[in-house]
Amino acid sequence: MKEREVDPEEYLYSLKRKGDKIGLDKVREFLSRFDEPQFKYDTVTIGGTNGKGSVTTLVANVLTEAGFRTGRYISPHLAYFEERITVDGRMITKDELWSLIDLVRPVLEEIEAEEPEKRPSFFEVLTTLAFLYYAEKEVDIAVLEVGMGGRLDATNVSSHIVSAVTTIGLDHIKYLGDNKMDIAYEKAGIIHPGNQFVTGDKDPFVLDYFKKVCEERGAHYLHAFDRDYKILDSPLRLELPEFGEMLIPGTAKWQAENALVALGVLEELKKSGYEISKEAIKKGFDNTTLPGRMDTWSKEPWMIFDSAHNVPGLQELVESVKELEYDRLLLVLGVLEDKDHKGMVDTIGPLCDTAFTAEPDSDRKLSSELLAERLKRYCKAHSYGKGIDALEAANKSWKPGDLILVTGSIYLLGDILRDMEVDEG
Repeated sequence: MKEREVDPEEYLYSLKRKGDKIGLDKVREFLSRFDEPQFKYDTVTIGGTNGKGSVTTLVANVLTEAGFRTGRYISPHLAYFEERITVDGRMITKDELWSLIDLVRPVLEEIEAEEPEKRPSFFEVLTTLAFLYYAEKEVDIAVLEVGMGGRLDATNVSSHIVSAVTTIGLDHIKYLGDNKMDIAYEKAGIIHPGNQFVTGDKDPFVLDYFKKVCEERGAHYLHAFDRDYKILDSPLRLELPEFGEMLIPGTAKWQAENALVALGVLEELKKSGYEISKEAIKKGFDNTTLPGRMDTWSKEPWMIFDSAHNVPGLQELVESVKELEYDRLLLVLGVLEDKDHKGMVDTIGPLCDTAFTAEPDSDRKLSSELLAERLKRYCKAHSYGKGIDALEAANKSWKPGDLILVTGSIYLLGDILRDMEVDEG
């Protein structure tokens, strides 16, 4: 393969293979070949079933506002691959990504030739590139979103000073377990000895477990909601005695709850020596946008995008949609095959008048025909190949007073947003 035959993301995706064993040994060994960049700056690690991307972005934006050079690592991206690795809100460029790939590729090829079973996975390589990039850019701190689980996720090789778990729900059950306590065990793997831990979960059994783990590891435990606060709407705000009212990005209550988790993380960072003013927190929250999270894309037609990619996320979305006033709900939905798509249909289906299904641009996509068949028990449903085609069909059906809700896999939302940009360009 010549050096520039493909986009950097295509090269990185070519590293995917079935049967990769989950664990930290491969990525630790790989990072050791590059002088362990993950230890050259502080890190914060954010896990959870839903909301971790929002919390990661809020924390990173406030740290930048407070004057710290801040890396942010998220997974997956919404529209563009380079969104995954940023410094102070600026995405890594394709050329920068290629430079890092050129650095690690000879080592990858050597491992592949000598001990192929030890070659790191796509996500482990990408995480290594992020660590290298943050070292190159001399960040003060990097805020890392866990890819999956926590205990064995590649982000967990850093010695983070603060870790957080937003919520626990049933997702990735093939890898993490089929009950909340098994999943909590995996998430709790990011609680390191002596670090600060924050959670926004509400299940008393999960909270008791997290407290126990923190006690065993000498970590400080903080429940994000253990404080005086009110959630106000129109616009969405948090009212806290020490801050007054703070604007929160989005419109849904759960975004305010994510903001409380982010606030807990920032307060724990202050205890660790980071100077973060109230003004920086308020301005950082106010300046944050969260595309694809209860995101009103247009008003004519009325269109909301939300990346509710699992049952817990859809349950939260349904509660938010129920608070809206509309005539008909036109659903554009595409999901991945390894999700609980039956549960997702049963959660969102009862609200729908007409559904337009599509297939995310992923090798894990669920057939849009199968998804449409399942939705037909609740509403009229039509299947399409591409997300943009499903959205155009919904647009043609839209009448004033209707709501078009685009949700499901973040890959579907990204496909549609890229195609919309091409059409506008």
